[in-house]
Amino acid sequence: MRAPEKKKTSKRPEVRRLKIQPGIRFNRWCRTTVPVIRLSGIWLNKLGFTPEQRITVTTMNKLLIIRLDED
Repeated sequence: MRAPEKKKTSKRPEVRRLKIQPGIRFNRWCRTTVPVIRLSGIWLNKLGFTPEQRITVTTMNKLLIIRLDED
């Protein structure tokens, strides 16, 4: 008889590498290229992020921290 599988618990954070894409914004007089970071996937669900939830993004020099809103 097999022992039940244990869920992996890692002490090290999982790292994901993404490329920042260009996004274009138009207004009446000009167009501007802005950076776009798109996050999607089942891995977000596994971390507790589900559709319709609100998040808070904290910014520092070259660092973004994304957390679920507590409200």
